[in-house]
Amino acid sequence: MKFKRIVCVALFCAAVLCGCDKKDNVPSEIVVSGDSEYEEDVKPFPAESCGVMLNKEAEKVVSLSPATTEIICELGFGDRLVAVSNYCDYPEGLSMPKVGSTENPDIDAIIALEPDVVFTLSLLSERDRYMLNHAGIEVLTPKNPESIEDYYTMYKEIAAAFYGKTILDPQKGEFKNVAIAGDARKKLEDAAIEIGSFVYITEMMTLSGNDTFAGAVLGLCGENLCNKSGYVSTEECGEVVPKYIIADDKLTEAKLKKDKTVSKMLSGGAKIIYITSSYLERPTSRTAEVFSQIREQLSQSE
Repeated sequence: MKFKRIVCVALFCAAVLCGCDKKDNVPSEIVVSGDSEYEEDVKPFPAESCGVMLNKEAEKVVSLSPATTEIICELGFGDRLVAVSNYCDYPEGLSMPKVGSTENPDIDAIIALEPDVVFTLSLLSERDRYMLNHAGIEVLTPKNPESIEDYYTMYKEIAAAFYGKTILDPQKGEFKNVAIAGDARKKLEDAAIEIGSFVYITEMMTLSGNDTFAGAVLGLCGENLCNKSGYVSTEECGEVVPKYIIADDKLTEAKLKKDKTVSKMLSGGAKIIYITSSYLERPTSRTAEVFSQIREQLSQSE
């Protein structure tokens, strides 16, 4: 006769003894059968991703965001992509059909592909979402990150669509999507290089505040002297003299000097570092490349 026993207390104690600090991720109950052939573990699905309850893992996927396309491929699920947006150009060699963009998706083409989910970082129109949902297709919209914590959450939610609630390591008591998100955040934070005070100037000659993703990422390097919200004109930042001006690599020193506020920064001793802004516009693991660019230019100036 098969018997079942609850081992939640034992699992909790094991997690504590192993130094686990993520108790909130430990399943509240795991049922184990007395007959090992019929052991029951935590079921991966149903699981929540981006506020949507999925009954099974995403096996056929459409991505309408270059960032989500990159992350899905990074996680090793590129073979599940059946279509991408017109703007998805990385990884190189994507051969699946293009189905428009978030603003103008080819809904009929998407429905014909019968995907399980559609990923996008921007909200679809109500009509487009309704048509997809009516066809049995879930729309998953991770929050476009504005902070490092948002970056972590984005990875966690995308990974959840594929892994669900699967335990990565019973000793850690940590779900796989949580571990993946934690690794992504740690790699970004570990790549940062200390430079002191700075401002970041975009291609449009605006300054980035700390509540933007660009500001949050570069804030890992030091103090952003633009303490405004969002993106503001150089005049709005006031008279500050940072140690470095981090500038979009499409700008030139001549163009920067034409701006009176920036010119004063340069006269005060600020030095220019150029970075590729697309690394900040697409929140993926490649975002950390900005730190490599900063480190390389600093080493050249020594």
